[in-house]
Amino acid sequence: MKIILFLSILFGSLHADMEKYDLSPASAKRMVEILDAKAIRFSPKNGIPFTGVSDLAYDSETKTLYAISDEGYLYVMKLRIGNGKIEHVALLKRHRLKDESGRPLHGKKWRDAEGLALTPKGLAVSFERKPRIVLYTPRGGYMEKVKISKILQKKSHYRGKNSMLEGVARHPVYGIVTAPERPLEKQDAAFHTIYAKMRRWRFPATAALTAIEVMPNGDFLVLERSYDWLTRRRRTILSRVHSRSCEQKVCRTERLADLDSEQGWHLDNFEGLTHVEANRYLMISDDNGNPFQKTVLVLFEIFPKSD
Repeated sequence: MKIILFLSILFGSLHADMEKYDLSPASAKRMVEILDAKAIRFSPKNGIPFTGVSDLAYDSETKTLYAISDEGYLYVMKLRIGNGKIEHVALLKRHRLKDESGRPLHGKKWRDAEGLALTPKGLAVSFERKPRIVLYTPRGGYMEKVKISKILQKKSHYRGKNSMLEGVARHPVYGIVTAPERPLEKQDAAFHTIYAKMRRWRFPATAALTAIEVMPNGDFLVLERSYDWLTRRRRTILSRVHSRSCEQKVCRTERLADLDSEQGWHLDNFEGLTHVEANRYLMISDDNGNPFQKTVLVLFEIFPKSD
C-alpha cells in the first residue's frame, strides 16, 4: 500500500495534469496559427509549488523546457510535441534560485524573476525590483552577473518597482538583450526599447512588454499584454521588430496577432515566450498564485508569409 501511495505521489509530481484549453474563437484573422493550448498543473513537491511562471527557455537538443517563477523557482521539464500538438509535459526538477553564497534568494526584492533565456554559458535570468541579469546553472546555482547597459542599472530610472527588467533573450550577434516592462521614466512612453550592452532597438509600444525572443533571422518577437480591472478585458499582442530596419531611431514593427477577449479570445495573463523550432513558439501564462487562474501553455506558428 505504501509503495502504491509513493508511486502515485511521484507520478503526480512529474507528469502534468493537462487539459485542453479553448483559447481561440471560432474564426479569427491573424498572422499566427494557434496549434494547441493546454492548461497544465503539477502538485507541490519539497515545498515548491508550480505557480507564477513568468518566462520560458527551450533547449531543442535535449527537448528540455525551462521555466522561471516570479517567486524565485526554476523548473526543468521534458516536453514532447508531435503533429503540431503538445503531447506530453513532465516536470523533472524544481530548484530555488541561489545567491552568491549558495543560499536561496530571500524576499520579493531579490527573487522577483521575470525573464529567462538559454545561453551557451548558462541560463540568463532577468529581475524586477532589484534590476539585474544573472547567469544560473540548470540547478539554480549562481554563476555570474551579466553586464547590462548603464541606464538599466539604477532603480530610479524605471517607472516603478514592477516595471523593471521583464524580458531577456540571447541574440547571435549582440549577445544577451533585455527590455523593461514599461519605457524608462524619462523616455517617451509611446516607445519600448530593447537593450544590448552597446546597442538599442526602439519600437512603438501598445501595452506592457512581458517577453522577448529572438527569431531565427535575428529579428525580435515581442509579447505585450494589457488588462482592464474594471471591464476585465484582456489583450495579448505579438509583434515582430525588424532588428535591421530602423529609421530615425525607430524600428519597423509588424503586428502578428492582437488577441482580444472582447473578440472571443479566452485569454489569461500571458508572460512567457520561447522559440521551439522553425516558425513555432511556445507562450505561457502566469497564474499569479490565484486558484481561479490557470497556467496555460500555447503552441503557435507564425505564418511563413510574415518572414
